[in-house]
Amino acid sequence: MRVRAPSPVASMTPVEAITSNPLVTREDLVHLLHSLLKPVHSAQSSGGARVHLGYTGTIFDPVAAELEGFARCIWGLAPLLSCEPERDEFKTIRNDWVRGLNSGTNEQLEDEFWGKCYTRDQRFVEMAPIGFALTIAPQVFWDPLPPEAKERLNDWLLQINELELPENNWQFFLVLTNLGLRSVGARYNKKRLEETLEYVECWYGDHGFPSDGPNETTKAYDYYATSFAIPFYTLIYSHLCRESDPERARLYRQRAIANLPNAIQLFAPDGGAIPFGRSMTYRFATSSFWAALAFSGLQLPPPFSLGVIKGLLLRNIRWFTRRAECFARDGSLTIGWTSPSQFMSEDYNSPQSPYWALKSFLVLALPESHPFWQVKEEPYPQSFVDRPFTPVEPWMQCFSHAAGHTFVLSSGQIAFQMRAAAAKYGKFAYSSAFGFSVPVGCMGLNQHAPDSTLALCDDSEGERWTVRRLVDDVEFIEHGILKSSWRPWSNVKVITWLIPPSSKDAAHHTRIHKVINNSERDILFSEGGFAIHGTSGPSRSERRLDAVSRLEDGIHGFQQTGTSAIIHSRAGVSGIIDLIGTGQGKIQVMDGNSNLITPRPIAPLIVGSFQKGTSWLAVRVFAIPTGADGKVGRIGAGWVEEWRECSKGIDGSEGLKKAYPFLS
Repeated sequence: MRVRAPSPVASMTPVEAITSNPLVTREDLVHLLHSLLKPVHSAQSSGGARVHLGYTGTIFDPVAAELEGFARCIWGLAPLLSCEPERDEFKTIRNDWVRGLNSGTNEQLEDEFWGKCYTRDQRFVEMAPIGFALTIAPQVFWDPLPPEAKERLNDWLLQINELELPENNWQFFLVLTNLGLRSVGARYNKKRLEETLEYVECWYGDHGFPSDGPNETTKAYDYYATSFAIPFYTLIYSHLCRESDPERARLYRQRAIANLPNAIQLFAPDGGAIPFGRSMTYRFATSSFWAALAFSGLQLPPPFSLGVIKGLLLRNIRWFTRRAECFARDGSLTIGWTSPSQFMSEDYNSPQSPYWALKSFLVLALPESHPFWQVKEEPYPQSFVDRPFTPVEPWMQCFSHAAGHTFVLSSGQIAFQMRAAAAKYGKFAYSSAFGFSVPVGCMGLNQHAPDSTLALCDDSEGERWTVRRLVDDVEFIEHGILKSSWRPWSNVKVITWLIPPSSKDAAHHTRIHKVINNSERDILFSEGGFAIHGTSGPSRSERRLDAVSRLEDGIHGFQQTGTSAIIHSRAGVSGIIDLIGTGQGKIQVMDGNSNLITPRPIAPLIVGSFQKGTSWLAVRVFAIPTGADGKVGRIGAGWVEEWRECSKGIDGSEGLKKAYPFLS
């Protein structure tokens, strides 16, 4: 019998208790859950129904935001208590959450009541974990409630069947809520449940992968469609309803198997996930698909195994928990990715929202004796790393792990009209190591933060820039190359080709643009490489990077020339080369907190202008992240030789067409 690990040392700060957790065993994950819930528990209302961690606002009311803090913790609490309902260190937390279910539905308690629902209400989102808890841990969350509290909770949850929901992953909140009510013998809406399960089938194209909404009109393949929403909920359904709805359960499991080779591309061997799309403040919820696979008991095809799944899940959670900057001083999760940032947030992100991350704790429903906890954690399958690129046609994305850099080239994803949508969906490349940046203002390149995109400006002062958000059309043409066309203005058309690395050791990809300017004005442009950490020196005395004369010396700094720009910092190397001399190299210091990975970003750019008529721009984007050993992923200064080889130009647009025949 395995001996329980001791609780974190009392003298540790709340953040140290998190960052020092090795996160290898089930006990480690339980301790992490306790560390994450402690600050939430201390911010709970006297009746237990609401949680208030901070004062930043949302598009919805503060009562719903405080309900978030209560309900989202259940994603971690319910799996644990379903398995260990009497766990000692969680007894007070358990009792207070049960008390919250009682008081949150009591209209007489003004400071506790969750409120009545309205159309597309945030409260529907928070009903899902409550319904899930009723399904897997009724002895904890339902049985202790007095009869009148059960009746009130039943009535409050039934509201989800009476009002309109968005035509996206929200539909599964209705499913989980009704499943929970059905499982405890309460009143539920069988008709709405079945109608919803039939409706969500329109999200799947012929390829069998879901979009976050109707497939014909919504091409949204972000983490809602690939991990922490639709795949997560359908796997839960396939397990809970394997006897009551065997055919649908079987279909959902088949789809999960088909999703495996694609979903793994979103993760780097070190555990980092590629940040892409909205809701990135949910952090390690990105790996909840792996948790759901383990929970569902799916039979895995090679090279996947329970050990591989365990590694994918735990490495991703560790990737975040080893970064102290993810947490406030009290150990609570902050709004942000690797550090606090409101710029990358959504209008629906409250201080309590990040606890959606606890969906990845679903594996706590598996007891210590389960094979998942007994098998050895296995590394990232080498077969995926050895490929120079992997196109995923349904998502219109091409992934690569070449030269130790996990990133994706992307075109054609729908960019909803939400905060920083063009940055979250429309950029050319997204990286697990370098992330992406979002605009923090509308004046100049430093505020627009145009990494990994072509930014265009039609005012001579270079103040207001526009970038790709939506495309007119997109296709894979050959060898993983993505071709898209888009219009920054009605009289300007851009055709873009994104070309992945040619070998598993190549540290660069290529971008080519044909710009057809039918306006009467010149257009300024900026083509950006990956943003990177922009300071050097000891962590407590860092200074901005300076120019260096020799890259071979290995000194952190940057160089910019007539045709290139390159940066070397403790995060790695990021550079860009103009292949045909359309523009010139520039190092751009970007506004603080614009990048998801580093709060002090700097980016290599190629800048210039397009005159009226047809112009061409071709660049190579060079990037190598620093490895776990703290060294750039090349021995010594070996990367410098590759950089210089990449920097060899091409003789104009005609030479470009000869080098890349598909342009003709």
